[in-house]
Amino acid sequence: MMGEERQMGASTRPALSGGQPKGAFMRKRTIVLSILGGLVGLAVIDGSLQMIRASDAISGPVDLTGVTRLAVTGAASDISISTRGDGAREAVLSGTRHGWGAIWRSGWFAGDCTGQARMTRDGDTLTVDMGERGGFFGWNDWDDCTLSLNAQLAPEAMVSIHQNASRIRLSGDFSVIDVDSDAGDFAFSGHAASVAATGAALRARLAFERVTNTEEIRISGKMLDATVRFLMPTPISYGVEAIASYVDSALANTPGARPDIRIRGEMVRVRIE
Repeated sequence: MMGEERQMGASTRPALSGGQPKGAFMRKRTIVLSILGGLVGLAVIDGSLQMIRASDAISGPVDLTGVTRLAVTGAASDISISTRGDGAREAVLSGTRHGWGAIWRSGWFAGDCTGQARMTRDGDTLTVDMGERGGFFGWNDWDDCTLSLNAQLAPEAMVSIHQNASRIRLSGDFSVIDVDSDAGDFAFSGHAASVAATGAALRARLAFERVTNTEEIRISGKMLDATVRFLMPTPISYGVEAIASYVDSALANTPGARPDIRIRGEMVRVRIE
């Protein structure tokens, strides 16, 4: 009887399905919630750090008075070139760190943000060599470094950009624009007598503010997304050669007319307006 009474009076804890004690389940849930809270906190911190920037001057300002040709080669970069306005004709090359790399530098980071980039002038030609860097568009996984070129040229200058990856913004009047970038994001507004853009994966957005009826536009690559706009009504001629293409033109194709637009690629999306 006494044995039976002790058995009947013994306390028992409710078990969850599978026989797992409630206390163990609560401890696991607390651990999981703590881990999730930590991850959310890190995400908030990382997002805040993305607003932190630290710039390193590499070269410049270089006087561009008398410069009629600008050539860019080397690693990926962010490029902005203009011929507008009456400001100083000059060029500045810089490297900018974003996020964690802007405040934490240690032995984990080899070299500084400037790398081997350099800018030199020889007579009427400015040459910019971005050096060699890893990452895409100049960003490395840990130091988040972007190489940037800002230049103010005289009108009718010639611009040549040959890089593996580029983000390019050109504004104003140019004589010749030549862009070759395997992975490129190219935007142009203004006027140029000749525009040639080539890339394996290329987005090109061209806006001609005036027309002299002598323009030649050549865009080629494997995967292309191209938009060509004319702010002044004008007759044009165009041709598209592609394996797969989508062409939407608001302007009639007039054989022999200029501007003359020729687009070649494998997968092509073209808008002309």
